Amino acid sequence: MIKIDDHTDVDLDVLAQQHYTNLIGLPLADGINYHATQSLVGRIRKQRTIDAALPDLIRTDFWDYLLANNFANLIRLITSRPAILKDIINEVDNMCGAGFFSNDIDYEEATLTPFGEIVKSVFNYKLYRTKSECRENCEKLKLSYCPYCNEQVTQVVTGINGLTGLAETMALLQLDHFYPQSRHPYLSVSFFNLIPGCSPCNAQLKQEKRFDVTSHFNPFDKRLDDYFQFNLESVFLSKLTDVEISYANKLAYSDRALVDFKILSRYANIAHKRVIYKLYQALKNYSPKVNRSISQQIIGLFTTESKRRILLDNYNIPLDKTKINEVQLGKLKRDITIQLGALQDESIT
Repeated sequence: MIKIDDHTDVDLDVLAQQHYTNLIGLPLADGINYHATQSLVGRIRKQRTIDAALPDLIRTDFWDYLLANNFANLIRLITSRPAILKDIINEVDNMCGAGFFSNDIDYEEATLTPFGEIVKSVFNYKLYRTKSECRENCEKLKLSYCPYCNEQVTQVVTGINGLTGLAETMALLQLDHFYPQSRHPYLSVSFFNLIPGCSPCNAQLKQEKRFDVTSHFNPFDKRLDDYFQFNLESVFLSKLTDVEISYANKLAYSDRALVDFKILSRYANIAHKRVIYKLYQALKNYSPKVNRSISQQIIGLFTTESKRRILLDNYNIPLDKTKINEVQLGKLKRDITIQLGALQDESIT
Protein backbone atom coordinates (compact mmCIF):
# COMPACT_ATOMS: atom_id res chain seq x y z
CA MET A 1 0.00 0.00 0.00
CA ILE A 2 2.73 2.43 0.97
CA LYS A 3 6.30 3.31 0.20
CA ILE A 4 8.25 2.71 3.38
CA ASP A 5 10.53 5.70 2.76
CA ASP A 6 7.51 7.98 3.39
CA HIS A 7 7.09 6.74 6.94
CA THR A 8 10.57 6.88 8.38
CA ASP A 9 12.97 9.72 9.12
CA VAL A 10 15.95 7.42 8.48
CA ASP A 11 17.86 7.38 5.19
CA LEU A 12 17.17 3.79 4.18
CA ASP A 13 20.12 3.59 1.78
CA VAL A 14 22.44 4.57 4.64
CA LEU A 15 20.73 2.00 6.87
CA ALA A 16 21.27 -0.64 4.17
CA GLN A 17 25.00 0.16 4.13
CA GLN A 18 25.13 -0.21 7.92
CA HIS A 19 23.28 -3.51 7.57
CA TYR A 20 25.98 -4.73 5.17
CA THR A 21 28.73 -3.66 7.57
CA ASN A 22 27.07 -5.57 10.40
CA LEU A 23 26.73 -8.69 8.26
CA ILE A 24 30.39 -8.89 7.32
CA GLY A 25 31.79 -7.61 10.62
CA LEU A 26 35.33 -6.45 11.15
CA PRO A 27 38.33 -8.27 9.66
CA LEU A 28 40.50 -10.31 11.99
CA ALA A 29 43.81 -9.09 13.35
CA ASP A 30 45.57 -9.72 10.03
CA GLY A 31 43.25 -7.20 8.37
CA ILE A 32 42.41 -9.65 5.58
CA ASN A 33 40.44 -12.59 6.89
CA TYR A 34 37.02 -12.61 8.55
CA HIS A 35 35.44 -14.84 11.18
CA ALA A 36 34.61 -18.16 9.53
CA THR A 37 31.05 -18.39 10.90
CA GLN A 38 29.98 -15.01 12.28
CA SER A 39 30.95 -13.01 9.18
CA LEU A 40 29.11 -13.34 5.87
CA VAL A 41 32.38 -12.88 4.01
CA GLY A 42 34.00 -15.54 6.20
CA ARG A 43 31.23 -18.03 5.42
CA ILE A 44 31.43 -17.30 1.68
CA ARG A 45 35.20 -17.78 1.64
CA LYS A 46 34.92 -21.01 3.61
CA GLN A 47 32.33 -22.45 1.22
CA ARG A 48 34.34 -21.32 -1.81
CA THR A 49 37.30 -23.34 -0.53
CA ILE A 50 35.08 -26.40 -0.17
CA ASP A 51 33.62 -26.01 -3.69
CA ALA A 52 37.01 -25.31 -5.28
CA ALA A 53 38.28 -28.62 -3.91
CA LEU A 54 35.49 -30.60 -5.61
CA PRO A 55 36.16 -28.92 -8.11
CA ASP A 56 32.94 -27.20 -9.17
CA LEU A 57 33.64 -24.30 -11.48
CA ILE A 58 30.12 -22.85 -11.54
CA ARG A 59 29.92 -22.79 -7.76
CA THR A 60 33.33 -21.15 -7.42
CA ASP A 61 32.43 -18.67 -10.16
CA PHE A 62 29.38 -17.67 -8.12
CA TRP A 63 31.39 -17.13 -4.95
CA ASP A 64 34.08 -15.26 -6.90
CA TYR A 65 31.40 -13.03 -8.37
CA LEU A 66 30.52 -11.96 -4.82
CA LEU A 67 34.09 -11.62 -3.54
CA ALA A 68 35.76 -9.90 -6.49
CA ASN A 69 36.84 -6.24 -6.43
CA ASN A 70 36.69 -5.94 -2.66
CA PHE A 71 33.22 -7.55 -2.49
CA ALA A 72 31.66 -5.06 -4.95
CA ASN A 73 28.85 -7.38 -6.06
CA LEU A 74 28.20 -8.59 -2.53
CA ILE A 75 27.74 -4.96 -1.47
CA ARG A 76 25.31 -4.44 -4.38
CA LEU A 77 23.43 -7.59 -3.45
CA ILE A 78 22.98 -6.60 0.20
CA THR A 79 22.29 -2.87 -0.23
CA SER A 80 20.52 -2.40 -3.59
CA ARG A 81 16.92 -1.38 -4.13
CA PRO A 82 14.45 -3.95 -5.58
CA ALA A 83 14.91 -2.99 -9.25
CA ILE A 84 18.68 -3.46 -9.00
CA LEU A 85 18.16 -6.76 -7.21
CA LYS A 86 16.28 -7.91 -10.30
CA ASP A 87 19.34 -6.97 -12.39
CA ILE A 88 21.50 -9.04 -10.04
CA ILE A 89 19.14 -12.00 -10.41
CA ASN A 90 19.55 -11.77 -14.18
CA GLU A 91 23.35 -11.54 -13.86
CA VAL A 92 23.50 -14.60 -11.61
CA ASP A 93 21.16 -16.60 -13.87
CA ASN A 94 23.27 -15.72 -16.91
CA MET A 95 26.40 -16.82 -15.11
CA CYS A 96 25.14 -20.00 -13.42
CA GLY A 97 22.19 -20.99 -15.57
CA ALA A 98 18.49 -21.07 -14.74
CA GLY A 99 17.63 -23.69 -12.15
CA PHE A 100 21.07 -23.75 -10.53
CA PHE A 101 19.71 -22.60 -7.17
CA SER A 102 16.02 -23.43 -7.41
CA ASN A 103 13.52 -25.81 -8.97
CA ASP A 104 10.81 -23.48 -10.29
CA ILE A 105 7.74 -25.71 -10.10
CA ASP A 106 5.12 -23.11 -10.97
CA TYR A 107 3.97 -19.62 -9.99
CA GLU A 108 3.00 -20.79 -6.51
CA GLU A 109 5.85 -23.12 -5.60
CA ALA A 110 9.60 -23.58 -5.84
CA THR A 111 12.15 -25.69 -3.99
CA LEU A 112 15.87 -25.23 -3.53
CA THR A 113 18.44 -27.41 -5.25
CA PRO A 114 21.16 -28.95 -3.05
CA PHE A 115 23.45 -26.02 -3.88
CA GLY A 116 20.59 -23.61 -3.23
CA GLU A 117 20.32 -25.05 0.27
CA ILE A 118 24.05 -24.45 0.78
CA VAL A 119 23.72 -20.85 -0.39
CA LYS A 120 20.77 -20.32 1.94
CA SER A 121 22.82 -21.61 4.88
CA VAL A 122 25.76 -19.37 3.98
CA PHE A 123 23.63 -16.22 3.91
CA ASN A 124 21.92 -17.48 7.07
CA TYR A 125 18.76 -15.43 7.40
CA LYS A 126 17.87 -17.22 10.64
CA LEU A 127 21.03 -15.88 12.29
CA TYR A 128 20.18 -12.33 11.24
CA ARG A 129 16.59 -12.70 12.47
CA THR A 130 17.80 -13.46 16.00
CA LYS A 131 20.04 -10.40 16.24
CA SER A 132 19.14 -7.11 17.89
CA GLU A 133 20.08 -5.34 14.66
CA CYS A 134 17.12 -6.97 12.94
CA ARG A 135 14.69 -5.67 15.55
CA GLU A 136 16.35 -2.23 15.52
CA ASN A 137 16.09 -2.00 11.73
CA CYS A 138 12.39 -2.89 11.87
CA GLU A 139 11.82 -0.28 14.57
CA LYS A 140 13.50 2.43 12.50
CA LEU A 141 11.06 1.86 9.65
CA LYS A 142 8.23 3.08 11.93
CA LEU A 143 5.51 0.93 10.41
CA SER A 144 2.19 0.71 12.21
CA TYR A 145 0.45 -1.67 9.81
CA CYS A 146 1.54 -4.22 7.25
CA PRO A 147 2.64 -2.28 4.14
CA TYR A 148 1.07 -4.91 1.87
CA CYS A 149 -2.48 -4.96 3.26
CA ASN A 150 -2.73 -1.88 5.53
CA GLU A 151 -4.90 -4.07 7.75
CA GLN A 152 -2.80 -6.08 10.23
CA VAL A 153 -0.68 -4.48 12.96
CA THR A 154 3.10 -4.74 12.74
CA GLN A 155 4.81 -3.80 15.98
CA VAL A 156 8.22 -3.57 17.58
CA VAL A 157 7.69 -3.51 21.34
CA THR A 158 9.93 -3.30 24.39
CA GLY A 159 9.17 -5.26 27.54
CA ILE A 160 10.83 -6.86 30.55
CA ASN A 161 12.11 -10.41 30.31
CA GLY A 162 10.46 -12.34 33.15
CA LEU A 163 13.55 -14.50 33.67
CA THR A 164 16.36 -11.96 33.45
CA GLY A 165 14.54 -8.80 34.49
CA LEU A 166 16.19 -7.02 31.55
CA ALA A 167 14.46 -4.91 28.93
CA GLU A 168 14.11 -6.65 25.59
CA THR A 169 12.80 -5.62 22.19
CA MET A 170 10.54 -7.92 20.22
CA ALA A 171 9.54 -7.56 16.57
CA LEU A 172 5.93 -8.79 16.46
CA LEU A 173 5.94 -9.15 12.72
CA GLN A 174 7.28 -11.30 9.93
CA LEU A 175 9.93 -10.40 7.39
CA ASP A 176 8.75 -11.27 3.92
CA HIS A 177 11.36 -12.08 1.30
CA PHE A 178 9.94 -10.19 -1.68
CA TYR A 179 12.12 -12.36 -3.92
CA PRO A 180 11.52 -15.66 -2.09
CA GLN A 181 14.37 -17.61 -0.50
CA SER A 182 13.12 -20.74 -2.27
CA ARG A 183 13.92 -19.05 -5.58
CA HIS A 184 16.80 -16.70 -4.78
CA PRO A 185 18.58 -17.88 -1.61
CA TYR A 186 21.45 -15.42 -2.10
CA LEU A 187 18.98 -12.56 -1.42
CA SER A 188 18.09 -13.97 2.01
CA VAL A 189 19.53 -11.01 3.92
CA SER A 190 19.41 -8.29 1.26
CA PHE A 191 18.10 -5.23 3.08
CA PHE A 192 15.51 -4.14 0.51
CA ASN A 193 14.32 -7.72 0.04
CA LEU A 194 13.07 -7.92 3.63
CA ILE A 195 9.58 -6.45 4.01
CA PRO A 196 8.23 -6.18 7.59
CA GLY A 197 4.70 -7.48 7.27
CA CYS A 198 1.97 -9.60 8.78
CA SER A 199 1.49 -13.34 8.99
CA PRO A 200 -1.61 -13.48 6.74
CA CYS A 201 0.24 -11.68 3.93
CA ASN A 202 3.56 -13.49 4.28
CA ALA A 203 2.98 -16.98 5.68
CA GLN A 204 -0.52 -17.67 4.42
CA LEU A 205 -0.93 -15.80 1.14
CA LYS A 206 2.40 -14.92 -0.44
CA GLN A 207 4.49 -17.94 0.59
CA GLU A 208 6.77 -18.84 -2.35
CA LYS A 209 4.95 -17.02 -5.14
CA ARG A 210 7.05 -15.68 -8.01
CA PHE A 211 7.07 -11.99 -7.10
CA ASP A 212 8.77 -9.39 -9.30
CA VAL A 213 8.98 -5.57 -9.30
CA THR A 214 7.36 -5.46 -12.74
CA SER A 215 4.25 -7.31 -11.57
CA HIS A 216 4.01 -6.63 -7.81
CA PHE A 217 4.41 -3.65 -5.56
CA ASN A 218 7.50 -3.69 -3.38
CA PRO A 219 7.01 -1.19 -0.52
CA PHE A 220 10.64 -0.12 -0.90
CA ASP A 221 10.02 0.69 -4.56
CA LYS A 222 6.55 2.12 -5.34
CA ARG A 223 3.39 3.39 -3.66
CA LEU A 224 0.30 1.41 -4.55
CA ASP A 225 -1.57 4.65 -3.82
CA ASP A 226 -0.03 6.21 -6.93
CA TYR A 227 -1.45 3.49 -9.18
CA PHE A 228 -4.74 2.26 -7.68
CA GLN A 229 -7.76 3.76 -5.99
CA PHE A 230 -10.37 1.92 -3.93
CA ASN A 231 -14.01 2.85 -4.52
CA LEU A 232 -17.48 2.14 -3.29
CA GLU A 233 -19.36 0.22 -5.97
CA SER A 234 -22.29 2.53 -5.31
CA VAL A 235 -22.43 5.89 -3.55
CA PHE A 236 -26.08 5.28 -2.64
CA LEU A 237 -26.07 3.02 0.41
CA SER A 238 -29.16 2.34 2.48
CA LYS A 239 -27.77 -0.36 4.74
CA LEU A 240 -24.51 -1.95 5.86
CA THR A 241 -24.74 -4.89 3.48
CA ASP A 242 -24.83 -2.49 0.53
CA VAL A 243 -21.14 -1.71 1.07
CA GLU A 244 -19.12 -3.22 -1.77
CA ILE A 245 -15.51 -2.26 -2.45
CA SER A 246 -13.77 -2.30 -5.82
CA TYR A 247 -10.61 -0.74 -7.20
CA ALA A 248 -9.56 1.02 -10.38
CA ASN A 249 -6.27 1.96 -11.98
CA LYS A 250 -5.09 5.53 -11.61
CA LEU A 251 -2.01 4.66 -13.68
CA ALA A 252 -1.46 1.50 -15.69
CA TYR A 253 0.03 -1.28 -13.55
CA SER A 254 -0.56 -4.93 -12.78
CA ASP A 255 -3.05 -5.68 -9.98
CA ARG A 256 -1.25 -8.92 -9.18
CA ALA A 257 -0.41 -7.87 -5.61
CA LEU A 258 -4.04 -6.99 -4.84
CA VAL A 259 -5.10 -10.38 -6.17
CA ASP A 260 -2.39 -12.41 -4.41
CA PHE A 261 -3.00 -10.74 -1.06
CA LYS A 262 -6.79 -11.12 -1.52
CA ILE A 263 -7.29 -7.48 -0.58
CA LEU A 264 -10.92 -7.15 -1.68
CA SER A 265 -11.93 -10.33 0.14
CA ARG A 266 -10.25 -9.14 3.31
CA TYR A 267 -11.77 -5.67 3.08
CA ALA A 268 -15.20 -7.31 2.77
CA ASN A 269 -14.93 -8.30 6.45
CA ILE A 270 -18.11 -7.21 8.23
CA ALA A 271 -16.13 -5.17 10.76
CA HIS A 272 -14.42 -3.26 7.95
CA LYS A 273 -17.74 -2.73 6.19
CA ARG A 274 -19.13 -1.27 9.38
CA VAL A 275 -16.25 1.24 9.53
CA ILE A 276 -16.83 2.26 5.92
CA TYR A 277 -20.60 2.52 6.35
CA LYS A 278 -20.23 4.83 9.35
CA LEU A 279 -17.77 6.92 7.35
CA TYR A 280 -20.22 7.04 4.45
CA GLN A 281 -23.04 8.17 6.71
CA ALA A 282 -20.89 11.01 8.02
CA LEU A 283 -19.74 12.18 4.59
CA LYS A 284 -22.59 11.41 2.20
CA ASN A 285 -24.22 14.82 2.44
CA TYR A 286 -20.97 16.45 1.40
CA SER A 287 -20.73 14.44 -1.80
CA PRO A 288 -22.15 15.97 -4.99
CA LYS A 289 -22.88 12.39 -6.10
CA VAL A 290 -25.18 11.50 -3.23
CA ASN A 291 -28.76 12.52 -2.48
CA ARG A 292 -28.79 15.54 -0.12
CA SER A 293 -32.36 15.06 1.05
CA ILE A 294 -31.37 14.96 4.72
CA SER A 295 -28.60 17.55 4.53
CA GLN A 296 -30.44 19.78 7.00
CA GLN A 297 -29.50 17.30 9.75
CA ILE A 298 -25.90 18.46 9.58
CA ILE A 299 -26.27 22.07 8.44
CA GLY A 300 -22.97 23.92 8.56
CA LEU A 301 -20.85 20.81 9.05
CA PHE A 302 -18.60 21.66 6.12
CA THR A 303 -18.92 25.44 6.12
CA THR A 304 -15.28 25.93 7.07
CA GLU A 305 -12.03 24.15 6.33
CA SER A 306 -11.40 23.70 10.05
CA LYS A 307 -14.72 21.92 10.57
CA ARG A 308 -14.03 19.66 7.61
CA ARG A 309 -10.64 18.76 9.02
CA ILE A 310 -12.19 18.06 12.42
CA LEU A 311 -14.70 15.69 10.84
CA LEU A 312 -12.00 13.83 8.91
CA ASP A 313 -9.80 13.68 11.99
CA ASN A 314 -12.68 12.24 14.05
CA TYR A 315 -12.97 9.41 11.55
CA ASN A 316 -9.21 8.96 11.44
CA ILE A 317 -8.85 9.81 7.75
CA PRO A 318 -5.22 10.36 6.63
CA LEU A 319 -5.28 13.84 5.08
CA ASP A 320 -1.81 13.25 3.68
CA LYS A 321 -1.21 10.09 1.66
CA THR A 322 2.19 9.66 3.30
CA LYS A 323 0.30 9.02 6.58
CA ILE A 324 -1.68 6.06 5.24
CA ASN A 325 0.31 3.49 7.21
CA GLU A 326 -0.48 5.20 10.52
CA VAL A 327 -4.15 4.22 10.19
CA GLN A 328 -5.73 0.79 9.77
CA LEU A 329 -7.36 0.75 6.33
CA GLY A 330 -5.90 4.22 5.86
CA LYS A 331 -5.81 4.03 2.07
CA LEU A 332 -9.29 2.54 1.79
CA LYS A 333 -10.78 5.22 4.04
CA ARG A 334 -8.88 8.00 2.32
CA ASP A 335 -9.86 6.84 -1.17
CA ILE A 336 -13.56 6.65 -0.29
CA THR A 337 -13.37 10.08 1.30
CA ILE A 338 -11.93 11.34 -2.00
CA GLN A 339 -14.66 9.53 -3.94
CA LEU A 340 -17.34 11.21 -1.81
CA GLY A 341 -15.80 14.61 -2.46
CA ALA A 342 -14.67 15.45 1.08
CA LEU A 343 -10.98 15.32 0.21
CA GLN A 344 -8.97 16.02 -2.91
CA ASP A 345 -6.65 13.43 -4.43
CA GLU A 346 -3.51 15.12 -3.20
CA SER A 347 -1.66 15.58 0.07
CA ILE A 348 -2.85 18.33 2.38
CA THR A 349 -0.07 20.12 4.21
